[in-house]
Amino acid sequence: MDLNQVLSELQIEGAREALQDGWEESQAHAQEGVPEFLAQEAVRAGIAAAHIPEQWHGALLRAAERVRESEAASALAWHARYWLHEAQFSAPRVRLWPNLGESALGHEGALLWLIALISGYERMQEIHRQHDVPEEVVRDTLLQIDLYLRDTTREQGYPEVPPRLIAWLMNHYTGVIYRLARLQFQFGTSHYRIRVYRHRKTGRVSAISEAGVRFRDDGQILRTSDDATDSWEAQLTVTEEILRGTPISPEGHALRDQVELQLTEWEQELVPGDPVLHIHIPGGEPMDFDACGEAFRRALAFFPRHFPNYRSNAFMCGSWVLNTALQEIAPATSNMVRFQREVYLFPIGLGEDSLPSGLFGGLLRDMPEDLSQAPRGTSLQRAYLDAMESGGLVTGGGGCFLLPEDVNRGAQAYLDRRRQPVPGSSAD
Repeated sequence: MDLNQVLSELQIEGAREALQDGWEESQAHAQEGVPEFLAQEAVRAGIAAAHIPEQWHGALLRAAERVRESEAASALAWHARYWLHEAQFSAPRVRLWPNLGESALGHEGALLWLIALISGYERMQEIHRQHDVPEEVVRDTLLQIDLYLRDTTREQGYPEVPPRLIAWLMNHYTGVIYRLARLQFQFGTSHYRIRVYRHRKTGRVSAISEAGVRFRDDGQILRTSDDATDSWEAQLTVTEEILRGTPISPEGHALRDQVELQLTEWEQELVPGDPVLHIHIPGGEPMDFDACGEAFRRALAFFPRHFPNYRSNAFMCGSWVLNTALQEIAPATSNMVRFQREVYLFPIGLGEDSLPSGLFGGLLRDMPEDLSQAPRGTSLQRAYLDAMESGGLVTGGGGCFLLPEDVNRGAQAYLDRRRQPVPGSSAD
């Protein structure tokens, strides 16, 4: 079907640029008539495979019927299905697609993208079968869809999973992310500019910055909005015997004084590009400290058993939750502060001075630029805003890693040794 006709009939003319990329290709592969995946029984099968709670079944089935009744909507749904499941998936392409809740389809149109997504369940199920993934893990992982439907309904009065979240959920449908207890674990590689070493005798862990990273005077990564007057650049020199470079404190900041590591005494644990398991913290419930510990313990058993060919060097995360300044405004007994003290923190220069959506926003709302307009409903929101207004929050977030050998919740393995001199270094 012609794109201009689709845009006109659905009253989404502003989405021309977002949809024209790949439109002709998708339509060239379209079947005659209404796509099979829009049939009621096909939609029911997708709903069941996604473990979507019954409260959303009626809305999804009505939305599918509304799409079936419109040739233009059916063509758009096929376009989505094609680029999600038939052709080479591209997250940037999908994120540009328009929200459809205010289109000619009405609020039911807001579920078109989700219907296209869940139609690809057969490939997901095959991945789970190949790796013998327990049904409980599948169900917990796909709970993310229900969380999105709940959140958007609360925000705007009707359920929706917008395109940027459809792109994220493709991780679930391609079998690269799994929820265990309170955390999600995603296959990936380290894209952070640090390398990690462990002392062969003492077990001490030391993180070293890659060369060329520019830091502020406080050891946080220099951002474009920061004053560069007292900034400095990380150094790194590596020979066969010695590494000399800029160390990263486990408290989350770089140190100006360089260290030397004798490589005969230190074993390399992690460098950029190494395979890791990225950590994500889904919403919907508190970040319970014990549940997070259980998640790491389950991960140590789950991935070697079900994905034995995947070798992960570390758990890694980048988030506003890892903002080290939270330790100054949140109680020491809070889940976030306790979590920070169990991992090795490092700076990543996350964000400028914007508010974290995980704390202040929803799935659909933009963050307020005026701090006076930000919500102050929780004690953490109030403390965060007060700190920002007084200049106390110096970064939007941070990064962390946890090596598999150090999964021992409550031990604070990295902090216990933070003040010890680095063996074999210039600090001795």
